[in-house]
Amino acid sequence: MNFFGAILLLALVVGELIAADVPTSTNSYLTKDDKLRLKKVLEPGFKFQDLASLHYAIVGYKHMKEPIKLIGSVKTILDKDGSTVAELYYSVSAMNLLNQKIPDVTVNKLVKTLQLALKKDDSPLNLAYVFHIAANLGSSGSFAFNHIEDAMVQADEVDGRYLQFEGGLSVTSLLVNGVFKLSQSLKKKAPLTQLQIVKLANYFLSRRSVQTPKGVANFLSSINTLATNEFYKPTCITLKEDGVVISVKQPFVHIKVCDLLGNPVPSISNVIANTATKEGDDVVFVSKKNFEAASNDKTVYSLNFMTSTPEPGFYKIAVSAGSATNTVLIKVLTEVKVSSLEIGTADADQTTQAKLVKVAHPEKLKEKIEADSQQKLVIRFLLKDAFKDKPMRVHQAFVRLSTKDSTNKNSQEIIFVAEPDSSHTYKFDMQVGAESKNFAYQSGDYKIELIIGDAILSNSFEWTLGTIALKFPEPSASDVADKSTYRQKPNVYTKKPEIKHMFREPDKRPPEYVSNLFSGLCIAPIFLLIFLWAKIGVNISNFPFSISAITFHLGLGGIFVLFGVFWLQLNMFTTLRYLSILGTITFLAGNKMLSQIAKNRKLSAAR
Repeated sequence: MNFFGAILLLALVVGELIAADVPTSTNSYLTKDDKLRLKKVLEPGFKFQDLASLHYAIVGYKHMKEPIKLIGSVKTILDKDGSTVAELYYSVSAMNLLNQKIPDVTVNKLVKTLQLALKKDDSPLNLAYVFHIAANLGSSGSFAFNHIEDAMVQADEVDGRYLQFEGGLSVTSLLVNGVFKLSQSLKKKAPLTQLQIVKLANYFLSRRSVQTPKGVANFLSSINTLATNEFYKPTCITLKEDGVVISVKQPFVHIKVCDLLGNPVPSISNVIANTATKEGDDVVFVSKKNFEAASNDKTVYSLNFMTSTPEPGFYKIAVSAGSATNTVLIKVLTEVKVSSLEIGTADADQTTQAKLVKVAHPEKLKEKIEADSQQKLVIRFLLKDAFKDKPMRVHQAFVRLSTKDSTNKNSQEIIFVAEPDSSHTYKFDMQVGAESKNFAYQSGDYKIELIIGDAILSNSFEWTLGTIALKFPEPSASDVADKSTYRQKPNVYTKKPEIKHMFREPDKRPPEYVSNLFSGLCIAPIFLLIFLWAKIGVNISNFPFSISAITFHLGLGGIFVLFGVFWLQLNMFTTLRYLSILGTITFLAGNKMLSQIAKNRKLSAAR
């Protein structure tokens, strides 16, 4: 074995180890109700309103082995010849339906055209068309068989259980049907593993709720292809409808073993429960137990699970039927009983012993209990498994106190949680004074109910224990102020208060005289300049009356004006945009003006 062969073998071994825990059977099959519903979806296709719907309606009826009506008009599909792979597919399929032989010249041309098309586009859809066309070409279509593995590489795996191609049900169905049709035509085994076929079947079964004629036709054709192919027929191992919940009254786990169409699998004679483990631990509860075949249904097998006296809870059973394996989840139920319950009152400061009265389920207290703000309500009870007489805990143990008059607009209903201790005895203590606000200080008669529930109980119940008269203290001043608030039930449909956006308040400005003072100090240099010019004297006779000089001084003045406008109105970015224009013109004009002044001075010095 060469190096690359060894690497390939190692990859296959690792792949098998990884896939060891993956079920090798499907979870469901096509029922009679599914077929009736799918038939109703296909029926509108025979009204000839849409050619595609008619095509898929015919295909769907064919796979369900239903009589096809009005098939004469289907010949219109055969009239068009095309150059694309899709058009070639429909043309060849039409000729095959009419039992018309394709000429050898046309076959050779088709092979070359398809090979060239695959070089340009080897997408799953194009490959699916090629597989179907090649299946109708006899031995000339063998070139397409080598592309099956290329197509399977493009499949997307979802959750380790489903295998599909990009494009959904239509593309996946077309490709899978083409693969098996081509393999059957060439009398070769399709290069697909058993696990790949099971994952493809799982995907198709997950899409059995399709509502269009095209979808139904694709679904039915794929299921029929996988269920009847000569190479490997997937087996379905699933729970029967009445075998999911197990109890003493219904102790049997009912398993249905069938093919994808719900038919018996002749090759399977023995169904085994390899292991059964309770969820949450890996302890094997059942090992290597055989299911018994039902006498009236060859697809149903049963196992008395309660003979092993399992604890209530959820169990995973690893089932094998022939080479197919799957894991099913069952729920073992039990019944709960109230072994003892005591109810009464005690002082809130626990200075005296509680006065408790025993009540048997499902009876009620004969007398009303009374409790004021200095006392507390006390309930103690023990729950046991009704079949094993062992103490047990439940997920939901509530004590509900509600006003007896539920029609009153001020009716109250408060639910408390009862907590178990180390001996599994549930305890509930409610200090009346501390819970006054939750009851809105509404004294009066309240109904006491015990609520017991759990997913593993078949007899969850609500038990009315009796009536208690609660006397709450008077509310404090702060509670009186909020009394209307906590007594009113919130109305989600009332108008919500207006949302007011609060912006940051502007900084406090200085007094007016301070602002004027600093403004005067800023302007003072200008007045000083004018004063000095007037005192010293300004020689304007040498002012060069050139375009550059006038432009420079106008630009400089414009810049000062722009700064003033910026201070009063403009923002920084607008000011910079205007300044870039004025500054450029002023700079160029000033440079020209200074050059002329320097030139004139040189001429004067030369004279």
